[in-house]
Amino acid sequence: MTPTWKLSLPTLALLYAPLATAAPPADLAPYFDTNAAPANTYRVVGTLTPPSWSWGQIELLEGQQLFRGEYYNRRTEKLRSQDTFQSSDYPLRTYYGSLNQQLVDAFNLYYQNSCATAAGSTCPVPGPTRPEARFALLHKGRKTAARTCNVNLTPTLLVHGAIQDANVWLFPNGNDGTGSAYGGAAQVTGFVQDLEAKNRCVYALTFGNFHGDNFNQAIHVSNAVKRIKALHAGVARVDVVAWSKGVLSVDAWLTNAPTWTGFSTTRFFERLAAEQAKAVPAYDDSVRSYVALSGPHKGIDLNFRHPIHTLTIASTSYNAPVGRGPMPWTYFSAFQCVTWGTDVPWYNNPYAESVCEGAGGTWLDYFRRIYVSNLTGLDSTGKPVSSSTLQALNVNQGLSSSAFSFDEYNLSLFGSVNDSGKYVSAYVGQLQTADDLRGTYPIPDRSSSTWSSVDPDESRYFSWVSQKLVYNPYNIYVAAGYLDSTHPQCKTTAYDPAGSPCFAYHAYNTNQNREGYDSLNYGKYRIINGLGMAAAKEMGGKFITRLSERGLDSRLPSLYVLYGNSYGASTDARYETDGMTCTTCSVRGDGVLFEASIAAVDQLTQGWTTTKKSASAKQEGMAYGHLEMGVTPAVWNKMSAHFGSLD
Repeated sequence: MTPTWKLSLPTLALLYAPLATAAPPADLAPYFDTNAAPANTYRVVGTLTPPSWSWGQIELLEGQQLFRGEYYNRRTEKLRSQDTFQSSDYPLRTYYGSLNQQLVDAFNLYYQNSCATAAGSTCPVPGPTRPEARFALLHKGRKTAARTCNVNLTPTLLVHGAIQDANVWLFPNGNDGTGSAYGGAAQVTGFVQDLEAKNRCVYALTFGNFHGDNFNQAIHVSNAVKRIKALHAGVARVDVVAWSKGVLSVDAWLTNAPTWTGFSTTRFFERLAAEQAKAVPAYDDSVRSYVALSGPHKGIDLNFRHPIHTLTIASTSYNAPVGRGPMPWTYFSAFQCVTWGTDVPWYNNPYAESVCEGAGGTWLDYFRRIYVSNLTGLDSTGKPVSSSTLQALNVNQGLSSSAFSFDEYNLSLFGSVNDSGKYVSAYVGQLQTADDLRGTYPIPDRSSSTWSSVDPDESRYFSWVSQKLVYNPYNIYVAAGYLDSTHPQCKTTAYDPAGSPCFAYHAYNTNQNREGYDSLNYGKYRIINGLGMAAAKEMGGKFITRLSERGLDSRLPSLYVLYGNSYGASTDARYETDGMTCTTCSVRGDGVLFEASIAAVDQLTQGWTTTKKSASAKQEGMAYGHLEMGVTPAVWNKMSAHFGSLD
């Protein structure tokens, strides 16, 4: 069945009081989308009707508030069916391509550009694959769109996390249009069908950039709740479920972001955050229950402490699911790339298809730097500083000009200054989420063989680095190189690259990046670098710091903090192990986020009376991993029972 769509009249769907916010200061205005008269309003641009096996309907909502401009690279744009990662081992286009295409088609209700479906074409910026910040999609389940659910029960809004979209709530393992899921997964349908089977109406949001600004997304959550209430006349409130990064947008709205204080009045990014916070609508007592599902209320430092995750991102194709995350490095040495030797046409390595393609295969290329940001720090007012273009940095390291693309190389969460002299980052929401959790979960020394099958860095990153460094085809009795720094020090480098540098030494010592020698005349090389955690927190406007100082609005009738407390079924989900004190001890988290961050009921209820907290808030852990929490029937049953208790 071919999707159909229609455009609504260009009138506002609902009118609310204008936002009490002036235009941003002149130096900050370029970082916001143009809006001469922001108002607490939205409109329905149009509707898309997907094939009968998919959503019942998708609405394109346009917010009229002030939004910070969203920036994208190839890893954060919406994928068309033709762009979806595909290989003989991973036929993702078959299972996810049609769902991806529906998102592009829905955003294209505004842009009306043929690039959305034209094979081989490139979409403009902004456009349907890189929509402006004011746009979000509101999905309706099939029964919800047909209004065959109970429209008088409290409806539910589902809010996705990073590297996700609303489809994760409908087909967590994809759908090929005939009911088959990717990889033969047993779980075919999602929480949407589960709730609708219980006669509840269900909606879900898709944000334009899944790593996008959390204040922008808070505005969209507010607009979506208003839209749902308009579709359910007489229903006073909406239940909201947010998963992973999605909790931060809901947290910001429910803690009344416009009232946040404490931002610096002189530092660039904190001033920017203060202006963003003002644009979030004041909370209006329109949520009945908030279910916070394994979310980073106290922040995340996963990629800062685990080099393997950054290496995987850098070495993976832009459209592969595991390659669409943020990197806390600004450059790294080519020998870390997951590839040996030159590319050959008869072998396609799916873990060397990005900036690592053809890099780090030989000694001569080992210590060439691959720059994923051109930032060198922050100036006296907190503005980002660069000394060269990102292209010039990489060309100086031996990359041909024709092989460079800003989109491909601007992979660091810190972003870069583009060729027009403007700072851009595709990972603003991740900068806001970053916080240092080493005070609770220190960086452990896992270099003993005991941890080799447990810790992902020991089993994958350091074993790979050591193998590359010692490899010597000419003399098997003499190592060609070695890692000078200890494993904990190299894991700490992303937090503090100046105070905790990670060095390697190598017999091939004529590379331009050599910083010295050892007693055997081996060359000394810094292998990874970045701006550090302090810069990340500042560039994120100290979002987690400000959020941690505030509780949710005490008018909220019900809070349910539901989180995972194990790896779950798959050992492949061992992304975070630093909370473990022994190889068989508790993970102290959900395999991605630490327990201190996801089990944060005390933070969320600060300011509530003891009686209010006892009556209206609860917290519960379940033996599932982070990637299972939103897609597992046992978890759905917990949430459904909770909603039923409030009816």
